[in-house]
Amino acid sequence: MPRTELQRLVLGTDWSQTPLGPTTQWSPTLLTAVSTVLNSRFPMLLMWGPELVMIYNDGYAPTLGARHPAALGRRVPDIWSDVWPDIAGLVEDVLAGGVTFAEDLPLVMTRHGFTEETAFTFSYSPVMEPGGRVAGVLNTVVETTPRVLAARRMGVLQRLGSLPRSVHGSTAQACVAALGVLADARADCPFGVVYLVEDGSAELQLVASYGLGAGAPERVLPDEVREAVATGAVMTTTGLSAQLPELSGDGASPAGKGDVDTAFVLPLTVAGLSSPVGALVLGTSPHLRLDEEYRVFLALAAGQVAAAVTDAQAVERERRRAEERAELDRARAQFFTEVAVTLQRAVLGPTVLPAGFAVHYEPATGTLEVGGDWYDVVDLPDGTYGVVVGDVVGRGLPAAAVMGQLRSAGRALLLESRSPAHVLSALDRFAALVPGAVCSTVFCAIVDPATGTLRYSSAGHVPAIVVEADGTFRFLTEAGSLPLAVLDDLDRPEADVLLQPGSTLLLYTDGLVERRDEDLDVGMARAAAALAEGRHLAPAQLVGMLTNQLLDDAPDDDVALLLYRCG
Repeated sequence: MPRTELQRLVLGTDWSQTPLGPTTQWSPTLLTAVSTVLNSRFPMLLMWGPELVMIYNDGYAPTLGARHPAALGRRVPDIWSDVWPDIAGLVEDVLAGGVTFAEDLPLVMTRHGFTEETAFTFSYSPVMEPGGRVAGVLNTVVETTPRVLAARRMGVLQRLGSLPRSVHGSTAQACVAALGVLADARADCPFGVVYLVEDGSAELQLVASYGLGAGAPERVLPDEVREAVATGAVMTTTGLSAQLPELSGDGASPAGKGDVDTAFVLPLTVAGLSSPVGALVLGTSPHLRLDEEYRVFLALAAGQVAAAVTDAQAVERERRRAEERAELDRARAQFFTEVAVTLQRAVLGPTVLPAGFAVHYEPATGTLEVGGDWYDVVDLPDGTYGVVVGDVVGRGLPAAAVMGQLRSAGRALLLESRSPAHVLSALDRFAALVPGAVCSTVFCAIVDPATGTLRYSSAGHVPAIVVEADGTFRFLTEAGSLPLAVLDDLDRPEADVLLQPGSTLLLYTDGLVERRDEDLDVGMARAAAALAEGRHLAPAQLVGMLTNQLLDDAPDDDVALLLYRCG
C-alpha cells in the first residue's frame, strides 16, 4: 500500500538526533502509538516523553500551517510557543493521569505568518506504558474555525435582516442602522463606510461610518468607491495600514490589536436599476484568512445594506405620492404595487440564471401586496446548484421581511452544506428565532448536472414534479416532513433522484395549483399534465406556457416557480 507523506517523513527522519533516540530503541508502546497515529485519517498528534516530542499524521499537518514539516520530532512547547500558555495546563493534567476535552476552544496563533484567530475541538488522552506510567499524550483534534466563523457571521446577517423598516424614508438613517449592526461585528468588519449617489446627480455622499478616526471617513478610498459605483464591480484594495494608520483594529478582534491593511468596496446594487445606488466599504480583519467564505459574507452584508436603502427609498416614494395625489386609495394601491415589485426583485436578486434554469414570480391578483413566496438558485463551488422554493405564511410586508431573512439564511447555509436535510434543520432553528417564520414551507435540493442527480428534502412544501422525456411524470414525496419550526429537533429526511437526460424538474408554491372549491391534488395533476405537454419547449418558453395555462384564472395567492431541464 502506498505510504502517505507523513509516513515517508517519519521513516526518513533520523530519530537518533531527537530525544526519542533511534527507532530500534523505541518501546513497544511507542511503536504502537505511532502506528495508530500514522494509519489514522483523523487528525492526530502524539506528544511523547517528558520533552513532548511531536509525531503527527497527514490529517494534523494542515493545522501546523507553515510549521510543517519542520515540527516533526520537535518539542511541543517550542513549535506551539504562541498557544503553549493556553494548553500547558491541559497537557500537565493528562501527564498526571487525567483526560481533557475542549470544544471550540479559541486560540490565537501565528502558523501562517500572521496573528490568527482560530478555534479547535480536541481531546488529550494519556498513553501509558505497562505498569501505568504515563509516557505520552495523544491529541485527537479538529479545527472548527470555519464553523465558528460561519455561525458568528450568520448571526450578523440575521440581525441585518431583522432591522425594522424605515418609517420616514431616510436612506441615511437606514444606513446608520445597518452600520450599527456591523459596528458590533468588528471582529469580521473592523470599519465600514457607506456612500450613496445623490438624487439627480452623479456625486457621492458619505452618509454613515464606524471604526474610523476623526477626519478619516472622507479619505477612505474615494477613487475606488467611484470606480465601484461606475462599473458595478467589487474592488479590493491593500496597503491601507500605510495610507491610513488610524484604521488600526485596536479592540476589534479577540486576537488583539492589528493594522487593518485590506478593504473591500462593494457596490450597492438593486434589482431593476441599471447602476448601483452607492457603495459599502468594509475593512477586513488582519487576524482572519481572506477565503471565499469571508468574501461571501461581505457580499451578503452588502446585499442587506442595499435592501435597507431600497426599502427607505420605497418609503420616501410612498410619502411623496401621498402628498402629491388627491386620490388616496388609488395612490396607495399604485404605491404598494411598486413596493411589491421593488422589494420582491431586490430579494429574489438578478435574473441571470445558469443554463437549463428558468424562474417566474407573480403576485396575487388584486392584492397589490408584497408576498412571502420565493425561489433561489445558488451556484455552488463544486459545480452543483442549490435550488430552493419557499412560502411564508401570510402576505404583506411582514411576510416579505420574513421571506427575505429565510432566503438569505438558506443561501448562506447552502454555501456551507451540501445536504438539503441539514439546511432545513438549520432553518428550523433559525425560523424559531424569527417572528412570523414558524410554519413556513420550503423545498430544498442540490442539483448535480454532471451526474444528473437531485438530492432533496421538503419542509411541508407541495411536492416537486419531474417529467421524463417520454412524458411520464412523478411527484417527489419521499423526503417530506413538517413545515419549519413546528417541532423541536426534527430529524429531516432527504432522498436522491436520478434525472434522466431531457427530464424536467418543476418546483413551485401552492399558488400555482391551489384554487377555491377544488382539491389540491386536482391542481397538482393539472400542473403535471401541462408540464408534460410542454416538455419539448425550452425552459423559458415552458415557464411562459405554464403561467398562461395555469394562472389565467387569477390565482388568489402569490406564485413562485423554478424550472430545470436536465441536459
